[in-house]
Amino acid sequence: MNNKTTFLLTLTLILSVGLLMSGCSNDTETAENTQAAAQTSEQGGAVQGDLVVGPLKGNLAPNFNLKNIHGGTVELASLKGKAVLIDFWDTWCPPCRRALPHLQELSEAYAADLVVVGVAMGRDGEAKVKSYVEENNLDFTFVMADAPQYQVMRDFGGVQSIPTTFLVDREGVIRQIWTGAMPKAAYEEAVRQVIGVQG
Repeated sequence: MNNKTTFLLTLTLILSVGLLMSGCSNDTETAENTQAAAQTSEQGGAVQGDLVVGPLKGNLAPNFNLKNIHGGTVELASLKGKAVLIDFWDTWCPPCRRALPHLQELSEAYAADLVVVGVAMGRDGEAKVKSYVEENNLDFTFVMADAPQYQVMRDFGGVQSIPTTFLVDREGVIRQIWTGAMPKAAYEEAVRQVIGVQG
């Protein structure tokens, strides 16, 4: 194998790994919604106490009240006192599907201090989300994004790629944001810091 062939094979491998680790494009939002979300992010949201409500690290996470796929609703504000992982995902997205088992394991390992909420875009409908969750033995909390307006995604900065995952501390402040599927260790290290687990 000559140097040119070796270079091309290496480049192809690097690009393939990059694609596998990256997220899926979110084509659900219109350009208008994306622009509005960007403007909201730049201007900052409402102020609550000493904190700005918004989609950035250090902001108070925007509240939501979304339909639970198993009935009722889930309001983010009601989860204060626990750390919360909010994962924007959908069934058609391979990186999303790779991340979900990690989130399941974390929800079990840190159940006393952590709530995991999967926010499904639901492009293929709620029934598809429910069947995927059941078939894959996922039992953390799953809610449906508020289609067709997708206000929750706009509130969280106009989510452009899924999975996008936010780690919110016990007081409701965003401490970490990941775009794309991460190794379990990346999520776990941040969760442990936020909930105060040593070692």
